[in-house]
Amino acid sequence: MSIENKPNMRIINMLLFFIRFFTRRRSKIVIERNDTLHMKPPYIILSNHVNNWDPLILNSYVNEPISFIAAEPLFRNPFLKRILNYVGAIPKMKFKNDTSTIRGVLKAKKHNRVIGIFPEGNRNWDGDTEPLIYSTAKLVKLLDIPVIITTIRGGHLTHPRWADQHRKGLISISYKKVWDQGAFTNDSPDVINQKLTEALYHNEMEWQSEIAGEYQGKNLANYLERLLFVCPHCRIPGQLHSHDDLFECRSCDYTVRYTSLGTFEQVTPPIYYSTPRDWNKWQLEFLKETLLDPNWQQNWNEAMQDHVKLFLSEDNKPFRLVSKGDLEWNNTTITFNGDNEEQHAFAFRDMEGINIQFHHKLDFFYENQFYRIVFYQPDTSAYKWLMAIKTAQELESKQSDEVIS
Repeated sequence: MSIENKPNMRIINMLLFFIRFFTRRRSKIVIERNDTLHMKPPYIILSNHVNNWDPLILNSYVNEPISFIAAEPLFRNPFLKRILNYVGAIPKMKFKNDTSTIRGVLKAKKHNRVIGIFPEGNRNWDGDTEPLIYSTAKLVKLLDIPVIITTIRGGHLTHPRWADQHRKGLISISYKKVWDQGAFTNDSPDVINQKLTEALYHNEMEWQSEIAGEYQGKNLANYLERLLFVCPHCRIPGQLHSHDDLFECRSCDYTVRYTSLGTFEQVTPPIYYSTPRDWNKWQLEFLKETLLDPNWQQNWNEAMQDHVKLFLSEDNKPFRLVSKGDLEWNNTTITFNGDNEEQHAFAFRDMEGINIQFHHKLDFFYENQFYRIVFYQPDTSAYKWLMAIKTAQELESKQSDEVIS
């Protein structure tokens, strides 16, 4: 099966029936608005991205099979590749230009497919819509077909990216036709990007403050350290630990309780931040201020050490394990010291397309090779490494610009 041939609708409808049944048992799903019901393809669905189930949930309430743009590494798994090809998924290498993706979406338009895109490129971590991939604006202008903006509310709270367990609560979905064909004819990509950014933005915790819905589950705080890695009380990185509904710092014993509302309650005073979102915004600013500060060098070097698995994929083949080993940090490089005594050093300036698959797989290109670092110990944080590397790249680029100017 391919983009040209839509999958058998009987099979698709049967699968979607079971998906709707399964997801409605796990969550209270409400469709606020659905402008797709009387639309004929081709058209585009743009959505915020909060949950692994997003593509299946979105397609459950659209009458046509959606041809989603999907992360290219998923196609390197032979089983997933067969499924993705069957439904007409379009491979895309995250955060890298890919002309084959453009060819794929143009083919989907030609064959009257519904095209699904998550413009953030990744599931967001704290419920805030992340900056959109800029090329989405160019793609929307190129396709020049109607655009549906889908907003998923409650999806983050039912299963935060950092969590292992689902929480039962409300998921509210809206499919709103915002632009018709020809709407962007006179707009530049910059203008389109701004319009898309405004239309897609969703602040989960702001919405939650209005509805005050509960998201019930077990061990609600478990693995919150995958997201939050700096204590706001003692400001020491890498010492936070979760268990049950508690989140505490091993360095200073500062402790909060994570509640079914997705907020923090005081255990040891004070409450610095009432939500993981606000805590995360602060820690990312703190990271920028201290990462290259000599006074904080030892703290960051100690925090940035993890035992991981290093994988390599060559010529679009499945990943092969290089070795288990220790991942270490300095200001310009991460170094992998393999248990097999093999060593790999990755300079930040040469790392491209860096992103996270799921919550624990850090992917990137280096010297035209595709690497994956897997943080296989459940309480380690790939997000910490991603944001530290991106911050170091930004700071290095800023310093270079200052020297040139």
